Amino acid sequence: MKSYQFKFWHYGLLLTLTVGSLAAYNLTVADKSLFVTGEPTHGHHQIELACTSCHADGFAGQDAIQKSCLNCHAEELELADDSHPRKKFLDPRNAQLLETLDARQCISCHTEHKQEITREMGVTLAGDFCFHCHSDIAEERSSHQGMGFETCASAGCHNYHDNGTLYEDFLIAHVGQPDLLDEAKLPARTAMAAWLRKNPNKEPLQLTHADLKVESRSTEIAAAWAQSAHAQADVNCTSCHADGKMQFNSVEILEQCASCHSEQKESFTQGKHGMRLSSKLPENFAEQVGAMSPQLARTPMQSNASGELNCISCHGPHEVDLQYAAVEACLGCHSDEHSLAYKESPHFNAWESNPEQGASCASCHLPREAHSEQIVVNHNQNHNLRPNEKMLPVCLNCHGAEFSLAAMADKKLISQNFKYKPADKHETFDLIRDRIAKISNSKNKQTQSQ
Repeated sequence: MKSYQFKFWHYGLLLTLTVGSLAAYNLTVADKSLFVTGEPTHGHHQIELACTSCHADGFAGQDAIQKSCLNCHAEELELADDSHPRKKFLDPRNAQLLETLDARQCISCHTEHKQEITREMGVTLAGDFCFHCHSDIAEERSSHQGMGFETCASAGCHNYHDNGTLYEDFLIAHVGQPDLLDEAKLPARTAMAAWLRKNPNKEPLQLTHADLKVESRSTEIAAAWAQSAHAQADVNCTSCHADGKMQFNSVEILEQCASCHSEQKESFTQGKHGMRLSSKLPENFAEQVGAMSPQLARTPMQSNASGELNCISCHGPHEVDLQYAAVEACLGCHSDEHSLAYKESPHFNAWESNPEQGASCASCHLPREAHSEQIVVNHNQNHNLRPNEKMLPVCLNCHGAEFSLAAMADKKLISQNFKYKPADKHETFDLIRDRIAKISNSKNKQTQSQ
């Protein structure tokens, strides 16, 4: 019987099959980091191993990546009243601009895995990229003469996607406001108050014998639960611990809470705290890599901060202490300069004397927003952080616009958590006052000519 002899191409085929199998294994089962070409941006580093959420099958091209970007960010751009929407660059009159900067594609400005050229907010273009389309701005607006194009995105000037609170009409309407408004207060939360109004004679729910059997530490937990909003709203032990289940992973906790708090779940999974739990990521991604934890953060964290981030990381599973969630839960993890300076700030002093109206960490970073007829908390803590002028609607609850923009333009003051007033006024409002004066002079001349 003739023995089989390996030929040269047989070895090549065997090597190809071996390498292919290893690659397939790593892409589907093992550590995908072997295939990551470079560090992802600050906003995406948690999900760098969810490759298919951006790249589909890896061969789908730019259109598929564009759809992936919009899958997560389209709603945000719509709410922001995007000042550079894609349709603007589909206009034939702007066709020549696309030769220099293809603004139809998100990745023209936001290129992942290029950490060496990535700037703030994940932008991978030079800071003067506005020049490509607005080189003649000084001719159109004499007030802009001498200003460098790298200053366009300075706090209080222009944002590429969202100029909602920086348009001329808005600024004219808010010029001359005092630093601290006479009616300085935050919107009041309405969800629980509305429920109690519908149930004015509601007696606190009493735990049944079956409920108390759910947890061995029943006396301690029952006391904490009895003081909570859950007790008032008829949410008892078995409402969450169906069939006596005691241990939940982060995905299960999120889904359990979302059965009543769906809006909060939606916003939580849009921010960095809950991003890994988002339903927009590949199936079972959270189970494979785990939820976010302080150890994975790129900003300074307390050395003893641990555990995964989910609903009960801040709220607790039984006591639901909103004051704890508003400050101590944040400071239990964050140890950056801004966070550590909070308890030395006027905001903390005001919150300590009146927790419902003073400015806590959550007041600014988890703002209260109007949804239909209710005021609810936006649990996406990144919603108004980058660029920081997006926080202006929160600031305007208590402060004038010029004071607020000047504060947010002062990086040292931000690091001190607004311990003092901003040292300088904001140049934007000097331009606005000049604009108001020109409009007034023009009207006076028209009146005189008549």
